[in-house]
Amino acid sequence: MSPRLRLRLPVRFALLAALSALAVPAATGVAPGAQAATPAPSVARTPDPSTPDPSATDPDTTPTGWRVTDLGGGRYTVSWTSADPLPTTSDRPTIVGDGLELGPTTIGADRRTVESVVTATEAPDPAELDVLLSGDRLDERGTDRTDVGGGARRDAPPTTPLAAPDPGATGPYAVVTSDYALRSVRLPGMPRGIEMVGHVVEPAADAATGPRPLVLFLHGRHSVCYQPGHPGAYSETWPCAGAFREIPSHLGYDYIQRTLASQGFTTVSVRVNGINAQDYRLDDGGADARAAIVRRHLDHWTTIAAAHQVDLSRVVLVGHSRGGEGVDRASIQIPLDAPYRIVGQVLLAPTDFASHTAPYVPTVTVLPYCDGDVSDLQGQKFTDVGRDLAADDTSLKSSVLVMGANHNYFNTEWTPGSVAPSSDDWSGPSREACGRRDPGRLDGRHQRAVGRAYVAGAVRLFTGEDAYLPLVDGSRTSVPSAAGADVRTHALGGGRDTRRPGIDATPTPAAGGATNRLCVGQTSYDDARASACGRGLGEVVAPHWRAEWEGQPARKFLEMGWLRAGAVGGLRFTAPLDLSADRLELRTIVDPRRGPVDLRVRIADSTGATATLTPEGGSTTEPLLVGESVTKLWAQALLVDATDATGLDLTDVTSVELIAGNARGRIWLADVSAAPDALAAVPATRLPQIDLGELVIDEGNPGGTRFGAVSHRTARVPFTVSGTLTAPARFVLVSGGDEGDRADGSTAGRQTVDLAPGQTSGTIAIDYTADRLDDYDLQTDITAWPVHGLVTDDYLGMLRIDDDDPTPALRVSSPGRVREGSPIVFTVSTDRPVGYALSPFLQIVRSPGRPLRGTDVPRWFLASRGAAGDPRSPLYKLEVYGFAQIDPGERSARLVVPTVKDRVREGSETLSVVIWIDDKRVRRTVTVVDATS
Repeated sequence: MSPRLRLRLPVRFALLAALSALAVPAATGVAPGAQAATPAPSVARTPDPSTPDPSATDPDTTPTGWRVTDLGGGRYTVSWTSADPLPTTSDRPTIVGDGLELGPTTIGADRRTVESVVTATEAPDPAELDVLLSGDRLDERGTDRTDVGGGARRDAPPTTPLAAPDPGATGPYAVVTSDYALRSVRLPGMPRGIEMVGHVVEPAADAATGPRPLVLFLHGRHSVCYQPGHPGAYSETWPCAGAFREIPSHLGYDYIQRTLASQGFTTVSVRVNGINAQDYRLDDGGADARAAIVRRHLDHWTTIAAAHQVDLSRVVLVGHSRGGEGVDRASIQIPLDAPYRIVGQVLLAPTDFASHTAPYVPTVTVLPYCDGDVSDLQGQKFTDVGRDLAADDTSLKSSVLVMGANHNYFNTEWTPGSVAPSSDDWSGPSREACGRRDPGRLDGRHQRAVGRAYVAGAVRLFTGEDAYLPLVDGSRTSVPSAAGADVRTHALGGGRDTRRPGIDATPTPAAGGATNRLCVGQTSYDDARASACGRGLGEVVAPHWRAEWEGQPARKFLEMGWLRAGAVGGLRFTAPLDLSADRLELRTIVDPRRGPVDLRVRIADSTGATATLTPEGGSTTEPLLVGESVTKLWAQALLVDATDATGLDLTDVTSVELIAGNARGRIWLADVSAAPDALAAVPATRLPQIDLGELVIDEGNPGGTRFGAVSHRTARVPFTVSGTLTAPARFVLVSGGDEGDRADGSTAGRQTVDLAPGQTSGTIAIDYTADRLDDYDLQTDITAWPVHGLVTDDYLGMLRIDDDDPTPALRVSSPGRVREGSPIVFTVSTDRPVGYALSPFLQIVRSPGRPLRGTDVPRWFLASRGAAGDPRSPLYKLEVYGFAQIDPGERSARLVVPTVKDRVREGSETLSVVIWIDDKRVRRTVTVVDATS
């Protein structure tokens, strides 16, 4: 579309347009429902470095509230603008609507506007839309955590002490610190340089540690600049200017660094304020940029490793918040022939917008139950996604759920009492579940003690100390330094032989009144969506399942429900499990709506012989916290030692069934594993990577000359494969914002792409319609999700089809003279139809001669326009405006100002208007004469 056809209204007019268009009587001749603004052009995926600093944007230059804009062809831009700048958090705002699957959410340069594109049969109703950030609806007053309603807390399960030195205890070595600052680097999509600053904590040079593994810390997304002595004074301008100083987020893990250094590790924590100030520009939230900075710092360490006695063949990455997704992206990208080797990673409250995980890299993900930022605990995907990507991936994938922990307190600089002002990210009532006065809530010191113990324990596990495995593998183990905190764990990989519902395990026949079936791991607001495990649970945090508006592939779960004791259900395996030496583990989600469950486990071999066993710690499994805004459906590890079972062949276990001992319950089983008591060796390999490309093409014209002619065409967006595909692989992609046929003729939606061994590239077919109507450029965003045999690196692609049809000529016609009592009609027309809606906007302005007054038009007209002031005043002083809309495919619309016959001889009066049509501004003056003249 020509730039001349993009509407630009003064802000005061756009605000009034949004209000007035809601009440336009049909008798006025003005089209109801006109939008305040037409869509902006497609935003380039790599912003121009000359773009002005968005922190200088005047917050009063953008109207607030919802806006739905018709793009034509059944596509709509949906945006919401906050009155205040959006908070700088690790989670990112998402627009959601019941029954709608919207495209990727972007944040405007004003840092206040959230926008997405949806394809639908009719315009979305803003009343049915919400903007979610950290589980809270930004477009509704107050917080959604104000109605927590108590929350039934469960006692922590009993634990046994870890049979290894406490990893959270100070070690024998003296510690020294230093800092370095290198030249800043430029990264794609961000016009300003990113700092290269590292805070080093390590054993003293004369400490007899031997070669020291390197542990690199990467902080997450937080405010960038603060003004000392002025609480609440923040700035996202980069670099920090004037009296503002950088928030030293990278110093927030010094307490863990010191513990690790005292135990013989060299550590460095790096700062990325430059990314935090600019990553709103990036579709992936800055994950690739953070990975690049990790690699730059590791490259630097290749030049100084010898001086610090560092062994770069043993590098562990620790990432907090968006830093967690950043280090995982780095682990995916770093090749095996790099001069450093990633042997493990610890992710603290991480984001995982990409549904990434790094195959063949042992990973421990720490999930704080009371996370008020990444409140959906999306970091669980680092464990779950890794299960199915590669059959030979023996790397441990562990999830550690810390009850009572929040998002910020793992970083001392994000905790109240820090150098810069900071806060508790959980916003619920202080005395309710997860509130700061809740007895189960951890304060900053206690939470950091847990973080210190589990980060250090994981680091020691990854660098060869297998005695720390029980801390993270589902065992109910504790260490003194965690001071009795309630910490739950479960794990996959690490040498486990796993059976997955719907893949290599099927439901057994239900007995005793049980229901036993497979369901899709998805939440839904609709109770009737029978296939969804989480039907009727749209508001509940279920980190193993996707929400119904999300596009990534969903795994299948076994659902077993019962209403009387003795009910039986379970899974039959396509290949037997060997439990002769391994522990049986069942990752089990308890439905809190039916309460605690009493379960025993029955195993059977291929001959039909059985044994019934009681899980470790007893047969009762409680749901986690129960209450509005605090319920989380997370899989607890149900552990069974079968080695003492008699009467069956433990090397040939073909089914596992659960026997209910209580009268009512429901569980979902994620998978069943035989788990060894030692980690398996991890092969030195990496999966091939998929990188999506971008394609920009001209629309082209169909055959024939008539305006209504169309032709259906196919564009092919490229992708490349890095690495060698030695076996068939698969990924799923979602494009266009929905999963069905699009109203504009596109059939992209959801596609499954299968790759053959040896394949190095390919294309994604996107259908589109070419016509002769001037229209908007059509941008289709594409997101890829790995299924098996590969990983995604650049998982976001794009197709842009540039409209190449001529811009129509616009004309405004009006009478030069009318008699009072007759309507004044302004007709806006085009010389040819267009494929988008045009929204002419009429403003009454000062006119020459005697101006028309409020008493010269009907009262209802003034009321419908929200006119304020004395109706005897001139109309232009009453701020009266008019709206119309030329719908796609149409050529004209009318703007009508009615007049009344007052039977008073007052001579000729005049009405002057300015009509805005995109950038075009047309002035017209009409003379109104007495009815008797």
